[in-house]
Amino acid sequence: MRASKSVEMPGTANEQRTRALFPLSRRWRALRTGLAYLAYGAGGVVLSTLILPLQRHFTRDGARAEMRAQRIIRHGYRFFIWIMASLGLIHVRRIGCERLQAPGPLLIVANHPSLIDSALLGALLPEVDCIANTGWADNPFIRGAAAAAGYIRNDDGGAAVDEAVRRLRAGRRLLVFPEGTRSPERSLGSFQRGAAHIALRANCPFTPVVITVEPPSLMKGQKWYDVPERTMEIQIEVPSPLHLKTFLIGNETVSLAARRVTAGLREFFQKRLEERGTSGSPGN
Repeated sequence: MRASKSVEMPGTANEQRTRALFPLSRRWRALRTGLAYLAYGAGGVVLSTLILPLQRHFTRDGARAEMRAQRIIRHGYRFFIWIMASLGLIHVRRIGCERLQAPGPLLIVANHPSLIDSALLGALLPEVDCIANTGWADNPFIRGAAAAAGYIRNDDGGAAVDEAVRRLRAGRRLLVFPEGTRSPERSLGSFQRGAAHIALRANCPFTPVVITVEPPSLMKGQKWYDVPERTMEIQIEVPSPLHLKTFLIGNETVSLAARRVTAGLREFFQKRLEERGTSGSPGN
C-alpha cells in the first residue's frame, strides 16, 4: 500500500506558530487594557468623591476652584496615559504641542478618533475648559470631577456657546471636538457649527489639533476588549493657528459665516488626515 501524505497547513512553520499564538497574545493585550481602564475608573472615583471636593472646600472663589480642579485632573490624565504606555498599549508621538502652552485665550479644536482623546489632550494642558456631552458628563466615574472642573454641558446649545464665549473672553483655554462624538473609522464625521459660532463671537482663532491612531482602536461602539493586534501608534500634531479671515470673504451674515467657517475647518482637517493616509468623508 502507498502511504498517505500528511496535509500541511498553508504558510511556513513560523507563520503557523504566529497564527496559533495570536489569540493568546490578544487576550494578554485585552487583560492589560482592562487593568488600564480599571485604574482610570478608580482614579476618577477618588478624584470625584475625595480629592476635588476637599480642594473645593478650601477654595471659595469659583473660577479659581475650577482651574485648580483642572490642574489636578491633568495629573490624573497623565498618570493614565503613562500606565497605557508602560503596558505597551500605546505609543504617543507629539508634534508642535508647545503651541498649546501659549497664553490664552485659546480655542482648541480637535478631531476625535478614539475614546482616550480627552485624556491625551488633557494630559498636555495645565488648565482647559471642555464642552462635554451629556453622556460623558453623567458618567458615574467622572461626573463629580467634570462638575468640579466646571466643564460646560451641551444640554442647551445656545447656553453652552454663551458660556464658552464668556470664558474665552476671560482669557481661558477651551477644548472643542467639532464632530461632537467619535469619528467614523479612518474617516471624519460631520462638523457641528458650535465651534464656529464660538470663534466668531469671541473673535478668537482656532488652535487645531490633528490626532491619528494606527491601527484604529477605541472607536465609537467598539468594546473595550476588542483590542488591536499591536501597539496603538498615536500622533498628536498642533499646526499653526487658523484665523477666521482665512475662511471668510466679508459681509456674510452670522449664519452664513458660521457655515463657511465650519466647512473650511472640516476641509482643513480632512486634508491633514489625507496626508497621513486617513481620508474624511464628504459633506459638512
